[in-house]
Amino acid sequence: MPEPGRRGARLRRVAALVVVAMVCALAGGGVAWGWWRTAGTATAPTARLTAGTVDVQVVGLGNGLVGRGGTVTLSALTLTGAVPGSGASEVVTVRNGGSRAATVSATASRTGTLGTAFTTSASFGAADTGSGCGAGTGGTATIPAGGTAALCLAVSLSATAPSTTQGQSGGMSVVLAAALPGTSWTDTGTVLSGSVGAATVPAPTLSCGLLGITSVTFTWTAVTTATRYQFGYGPGGATTAQVAAGTTTYQVTGVATNAIARVRAERVFTGGTTWSSAWSNTRRYTITLGLLGTCT
Repeated sequence: MPEPGRRGARLRRVAALVVVAMVCALAGGGVAWGWWRTAGTATAPTARLTAGTVDVQVVGLGNGLVGRGGTVTLSALTLTGAVPGSGASEVVTVRNGGSRAATVSATASRTGTLGTAFTTSASFGAADTGSGCGAGTGGTATIPAGGTAALCLAVSLSATAPSTTQGQSGGMSVVLAAALPGTSWTDTGTVLSGSVGAATVPAPTLSCGLLGITSVTFTWTAVTTATRYQFGYGPGGATTAQVAAGTTTYQVTGVATNAIARVRAERVFTGGTTWSSAWSNTRRYTITLGLLGTCT
């Protein structure tokens, strides 16, 4: 009987010979090799592949901002002859004409010579009060593809607007910007208001009236919107007297040489804000003791 060590070495030699035989068989000419090739027809997809679109629009104004960019006018939104505390508002319908839901923002600003006493606003979902917008969701809204959202636009004049606001004019501009979330794709359009402007207190026209001994009476044209008048007289017209609305005369007495008379109208609004007209034309007068006054 062989020893265990010798039997293990013999088995290892047999296994090595089997491996060598297999390698030789694979390397020899008895191994078959093959290549396969097949052919087929690919069918094109039935649906077209198209790029998405972003297009912010407004309903019922001009061309509706259809397509890229553009400007339309909301002529119904006007505020002419504005006085402190007045305002105007209108609602427009913003439409998402794009292929996917878009985030639309509305940014309002002043144009022309309108100063900071004029305020503008744009708010989605806000109610139109006729002179302003109620509570809304703000200047940004997400609108589904083909969907719409109501946008309230308003312009107003502060109740404390100073007299220097008179005569300012311009309008309101609202830029609509749409963006597709997750992309850099955008579209913008602009909505312009009609005319916006502040009222003006007209200046009276001053005339010489009755001439008396040591007195001169002045008269002026009435200003229908005036709450009162300020009459100036004396050297440079620097001395002033307040005259109630409905009165359009003032008598000056006292010695004066080549003095100046002038008048302006004032309009007082709720809350005490006062607007003054420009000074009227001036008149020169002389009052000499014991003589008739003169006026030119």
